[in-house]
Amino acid sequence: MANSIKYAGLFSLGAAFAFACSTGGGGNAGSGGGPVGGGSGAGGATGGDGGKAGVGATAGTSSIGGAGTGGTTTGGKGGQAGTSTAGTTSTGGTVQDSGLPDVEFTYDGDVPEPDACASVTAEAISPPVDIIWIIDQSCSMNAEITQVRSNINNNFATIIGGSGLDYRVIMFAGSTGQYPVCVNAPLGGSSCGADNPPRFFHVNQHVERRDSLSLFQSRYTAQVLPHLRQAALKVFVEVTDDRSQVSSSAFQTWLTSATASGLLGTQAQPNYIFHSIVGVNTPLPPTAAVTNSKCSSAVNTGPQYQELSIASGGLRHPVCDSNYSTVFTNIANNVIQAVACELIIPTVMGGVIDYNAVKVKYTPMGTGTPVFYNQVANQAACAGGDGYYYDNPAAPTRVLLCPNSCSTVQADQAGKLELELGCLQS
Repeated sequence: MANSIKYAGLFSLGAAFAFACSTGGGGNAGSGGGPVGGGSGAGGATGGDGGKAGVGATAGTSSIGGAGTGGTTTGGKGGQAGTSTAGTTSTGGTVQDSGLPDVEFTYDGDVPEPDACASVTAEAISPPVDIIWIIDQSCSMNAEITQVRSNINNNFATIIGGSGLDYRVIMFAGSTGQYPVCVNAPLGGSSCGADNPPRFFHVNQHVERRDSLSLFQSRYTAQVLPHLRQAALKVFVEVTDDRSQVSSSAFQTWLTSATASGLLGTQAQPNYIFHSIVGVNTPLPPTAAVTNSKCSSAVNTGPQYQELSIASGGLRHPVCDSNYSTVFTNIANNVIQAVACELIIPTVMGGVIDYNAVKVKYTPMGTGTPVFYNQVANQAACAGGDGYYYDNPAAPTRVLLCPNSCSTVQADQAGKLELELGCLQS
């Protein structure tokens, strides 16, 4: 913007300076010589007229009379010196206004202003996902293991990969023995039990009917942790027809303890989802209570796994199903939807994010009128409305949508999410 800046000043473009530069008028002539024998004394010299003073000065007069010369006759006295009156010294002239008008002008040039704050918009990016399969390899699980092998590529990995998610699979099961768990290419490696980094890692640990959770805890640091990513959402898929010897509360406490290296969140804000393919007789959502109704070929309904699913928002499916294609597809879609409601806060260059000014911009169908979701304190503060909250208000790394907003976004596969980061601070 051009700013008008007014300057006013008095400029003496023709300044006058006066100087007194002359003497006063001449004095009177000297008297004549003496009467006896001497000739008349010569007239005293007449002082010159004083010059004119400069403009505004008063002229003074001054003269010094010349002395009379002596008579040519003998005995005569020289005439008296002529008298003179010194001229009055003139005073200097006074500086006068030049008579020109004061100069006033307006400067209408561009004056640099501080850079305007530009709002920063970042593409919403979902976090990566680490998916941990834990397979019971007891003698009653032969058919189920075959189903896992038949469906994990086409009805699970292909669906997740097609969504564009950055995903990784960690298989926690033995690749040898009477009922080995093998994962074929393209997800798995070139042979049974082989890794296929960075997409697939096989932790070769034989799992029996009730020891899956205890074995996972004991092998976690050495064999599982190296394959997990800090920022990734962790998704468990337990496949068993029995119960666990570890209680759900004990396992939950361990998951969010320092032993698990903080990768699985906290009790208040877990960073994992636990899905169960167990002995229930029908598919169940996270809101349904623990059931004791067992499917036909199962040993137990697996209440501990059910409780973990309920607590973390996971699904429960019957292990007795003869075709796992629907089961795996449902779990794959749930994984995709789960991270649709979590957004990674990007790292920005040239400024600091004001986390109180961030908004989530949701564009229905990708082209509709945008809707902005504002921040609330936590999930409880959502209170059935729209909004978002941070995973860690003190040092946010993720934006989590309120359940109502999450449901809206999940139902709109063509929708677009962006983060309005506001003005960056210095």
